[in-house]
Amino acid sequence: MSPGDEELGELTHESAQDELWLISYADLLTLLIGFFVLLIAVSPVKLSRFERLAASISGQRPPPLVELREKVDQIIAKSNLGDRVVTREDADGLGIEFKDALLFDSGSAEIRPDGVAVIAQVAKLVGELPARGVIIEGHTDDVPISTPEFRSNWELSAQRAINVLAALEAHGVGRERMSVQGFAEMRPLEKAGTVEETRAANRRVVVRVE
Repeated sequence: MSPGDEELGELTHESAQDELWLISYADLLTLLIGFFVLLIAVSPVKLSRFERLAASISGQRPPPLVELREKVDQIIAKSNLGDRVVTREDADGLGIEFKDALLFDSGSAEIRPDGVAVIAQVAKLVGELPARGVIIEGHTDDVPISTPEFRSNWELSAQRAINVLAALEAHGVGRERMSVQGFAEMRPLEKAGTVEETRAANRRVVVRVE
């Protein structure tokens, strides 16, 4: 073997040694990718989030909850309820928020007739998505209540949510789809304004479509 061949062989060997780290690096990347894929696979993914992602990628028609929100917003605008009904989309789905001024008298859980009329319209739209779960959340302000009917804000928030559930069911939303949560004053909204404005914002019932 000539000196030139020996020198070429040494360079080839050194080059191979230098590239060994790439193999380890590639293996590490493969393991990391597999780890993140596993994390995603075992993490619960809300259907609404998946639909929004799929629609943004494919450019197809808006997801069902986006269409539902548009229809509810049309009812709100037509009935001039912008200050008493609000729709919000988040990671958990579509929240249709009813201010207590629309639904209830102070300290009461009985839904007023004009409130029932609005719930009936919303129920019709929610009924068009029979596969979706519906959670009704009751919220109050931070002023304690103690009456013969309600000993605390917990009871008031829960009963208001239950009565909204009953109204939804009476207008076609299946009971098996729905559940109720009463939060009292424990999940306040962040709202700038006076104390009374903040309290008024927190007196609400949210119909959340998943």
